[in-house]
Amino acid sequence: MFILSAGMPKSGSTLLSLYQRDILIAGRRDNGQLEFERQIMDGRISGIGIFVHELERSYILEDLVKLSSEIGPFVIKTHSSLTSGLRKHILNKDILVTYIHRDPRDVILSAIDHGSRPAGHPAWNPYFVQFRSVPESIPLVKEFCKAGMTWIKSGLCEVYTYKDLLTDPATAMDRFSRMISARPEESLTMELIGTYAVNAVKGKKQYNTGKLSRYHDEMSSEEITICNRELAEELAFLGYSVEGN
Repeated sequence: MFILSAGMPKSGSTLLSLYQRDILIAGRRDNGQLEFERQIMDGRISGIGIFVHELERSYILEDLVKLSSEIGPFVIKTHSSLTSGLRKHILNKDILVTYIHRDPRDVILSAIDHGSRPAGHPAWNPYFVQFRSVPESIPLVKEFCKAGMTWIKSGLCEVYTYKDLLTDPATAMDRFSRMISARPEESLTMELIGTYAVNAVKGKKQYNTGKLSRYHDEMSSEEITICNRELAEELAFLGYSVEGN
C-alpha cells in the first residue's frame, strides 16, 4: 500500500505531503519511504523528491504498487487526475489518497508568482510561465478545479483545504495519522509545524506568501468579477464564496 498525496497545484500540496512523509516515517515502522526516495535519486523511478513523473501511465503505477508490497508504505506527491488504473487500485486498498484544494482565485495569483520567477531560480518550472495574467490563467486553473472535483466526487479520497492546513495543521496531521494507522510521538506535531510552517522560507518548498484570501488584496475589482463569473461552478462546488466570506 502507498499513500497518494494528490492536490491542486499551488494549493499547499507540497506542505501537506511533507507533513505526511514525516508522519509516516515516525509513525509506521514498516514504512518504505526512504527506500522509495532512494530509488528516485538513483533514477530507478522517474521523479524528483517524492513526486513521481507520469503516474498516469499504467506500467508506472503497477510498478509502484508492486514496490509498496515489497518495501512497505510510502508517500507519493502528485497532481494526477483520477484515472481508471488509480480507481482500481484505490478500491482494492492498494492505495490511500488525500486531496487538497485552495480557493482558485488564490491559486491563480500563486501560479502567476511562480511563473514570474527567473529561469535560474531553484524552483523555476517552465509550466508556470504561461500564467501571465488573471484572464489568461482562468482556463488553466479551471482545469485544475475540474480534476479536483472529479477526485472529490469519487469519494475515494480524504479531502483537505489550504485554509485548514494553515490555520489548524495539528488537526490535519491527526486526521492523516489516523487514516494510515500511525502513532507518532505527540511532540512530532509541534516539531513539524515549526519546521515547515513557522520557519517557512519564501521561495522554498513551493512557498510564496502563506496568506489566505490573497485575491481580496491583490486582484482588481474587475479581475475578481471575471473570476467569480468564469469560475462560478467551481467556486460553488469547492465551497468558496463569491463574496469572499
